[in-house]
Amino acid sequence: MKISKSLRRFVASNEFVTLLILLAVMVVFYIINPTFLTQRNIYDLFRTMIVTGIFACGVMMVIINGGIDLSFMAIAICSAYITIRLAISVGGEWPFVLLALVSCAIGLVFGLLNAFLVNKFKMPVFIATLAVSTTIRGLMLQFVGNEYVASSEMPEAAIEFSKTYWFMTTDASGSTYGLHFSVFITLAVMIATALLLRYTIIGRGVYALGGDEVSTARIGFNVKNLRRFIFGYAGMLAGLGGIIYVSNNRMADPMSFQGEELTVIAAVVLGGTSIKGGKGSVFGILLGLLLTNVINNNLTLINVPSYWEKFTFGLLIVIAVLVQSIKAKRQARQ
Repeated sequence: MKISKSLRRFVASNEFVTLLILLAVMVVFYIINPTFLTQRNIYDLFRTMIVTGIFACGVMMVIINGGIDLSFMAIAICSAYITIRLAISVGGEWPFVLLALVSCAIGLVFGLLNAFLVNKFKMPVFIATLAVSTTIRGLMLQFVGNEYVASSEMPEAAIEFSKTYWFMTTDASGSTYGLHFSVFITLAVMIATALLLRYTIIGRGVYALGGDEVSTARIGFNVKNLRRFIFGYAGMLAGLGGIIYVSNNRMADPMSFQGEELTVIAAVVLGGTSIKGGKGSVFGILLGLLLTNVINNNLTLINVPSYWEKFTFGLLIVIAVLVQSIKAKRQARQ
């Protein structure tokens, strides 16, 4: 009985719709390009999901809260760039764990700044995070410009981390490939976020706050502290994603992530996270990430111009929001 109820709930969910679309898209691309499902291409697909997967967990928390975060990309590159510059200036052999902790701490501070603006001045989340993003970009442009850290200057730990692959395989041509260790970091972040939302009091508070702020306060939650946690968590994950990105690319470019927010937001919304707040799951964003990256990778493989990728993501967001709106109206009538 419980299984049948759970199955009915899943079939009625936004995640089920995303799963059907994903399967249909995979079948179409497999017919067009049979090499799509080779082991090497699947490893590459997972690699493209590393940073966006970490970002998506933080962005989902903010959207469940009832807002849209536009600052996470700016926070990510700023946190990572400051960390790399700090490691270079201080000197010594910084292990990658220390690089990650410093970048996460910087991201946490920026996230708490978002929470301060929303809590103190009652700013809409969209406006507060846009202001923080613009300020970070402006300051970096003023004090750093386009002065990137080249591979030869990067800390040794970051370079070594970029070379860490598991499950190495040799193909018919003799070249080797594997699954980058960052994939497992992303998986750990997703599992931790899922457990946090499902089994903790804070997780219940996050969903409650997205549903109704007044009711959340009445049942005993401290709304301001909840927001501090949500934005701090999102900022911390932005810092983690940023340091992994610059390490894997073996350079720290302050101009990275310009205008890339749409890709992550698309994955989160496509995964069933309600744009109005109160609903969302890590399983859903995993499906959303798979869908967006399958489309992105295969449009490239079949030589579709890059500007069509932006069009596709925009169209997918419109469709996802329409589906959510139609289902909400049906539920309201029932």
